[in-house]
This record gives sequence, C-alpha cells and structure tokens, in this order.
Amino acid sequence: MELYFWIFAAMAIGAGIFTVTARDALPSALGLLTVFISLASLYLHLQAPLVAVFQVTIYAGAILVLVVFVIMLLMTPEDKLAGEQKNLPFRSMGAMLGGVTLILLALGVRGVYCMVGEKALSDGFGAPKLFGSLFFNDFLMHFEVVSVLLLVALIGAVYLSKKNF
Repeated sequence: MELYFWIFAAMAIGAGIFTVTARDALPSALGLLTVFISLASLYLHLQAPLVAVFQVTIYAGAILVLVVFVIMLLMTPEDKLAGEQKNLPFRSMGAMLGGVTLILLALGVRGVYCMVGEKALSDGFGAPKLFGSLFFNDFLMHFEVVSVLLLVALIGAVYLSKKNF
C-alpha cells in the first residue's frame, strides 16, 4: 500500500504542475481532473471512502464540468479547438487518463475488498451520519473557515475575470 500512495501522490503533484503550466485552458482542466482523481484515490488509501466519493462527485463531477462549461463559453470563434485536438499531447494525456482510471477502478475494488475484511474499524466508520456528526460538531470551525475561503476565492475570481476595471 506504500507504493499505492507514492504513485498517486506523484501523479497528483505532476498533474498539478501541468495544470498550472499549461498554456491553454482545456488541457489545464484535464490536468485538474487528474489531480481530483488522484486525490480521491489517496482518500481511498486513507480508508475514507465517503470523502473519496465526495471528491469525485463534487469536484471531478460538478466543479470541473462548470469549469469546462465556462471555458467553452469564453472561447471566441477564432480559437480553433479542432486543430489542437489532433496534437499528440492531447491524445497522450487522454490515453494516460484512461489508463489511470482503469488502474484506479482496479485498486479501488481491491481496496474495498480489503476494507471489508478488516475488523478493526468501528461499525459506523465512513457512514454519512458519523461523518456529519464529526463535521458539524467537532470540526464546525474548520467548516466555516473553508466556506469563507471559498467565498473569498469566488470574489477574487469574479474580480480577475472582469476585462474592464
């Protein structure tokens, strides 16, 4: 399981660097998807399946779809995406993501079988009820700090996206 951690941690770091350094917005979003999926696999490694499901559904599903939707809305007719899709980096990144998804599915199924076999975890471990209880009772301040941070990031994104100040 140590190798599992290092593979997906390196993948998250590499995809994060690719996300920041990509010249175009669409490959950057593809790198962001890789970061989200690798973080979800790290959550599975930490035996937190509920957080991994949240990571995939909320971030890789909803947030990334919103980002890609905004990218497509902001593309001008002069931007030719069809010519760029024939490039080798696009195809290789897509092939890499497909392979990583298959590996993630295989390791996730294996991890679930390993977790079911363990008897050391409590009965309510990973259940949404226990998660909500901890989240809103013991870690309420953390929740509020993250909500304020997201609000500030949203205001900053709106400010930066305005073309005329």
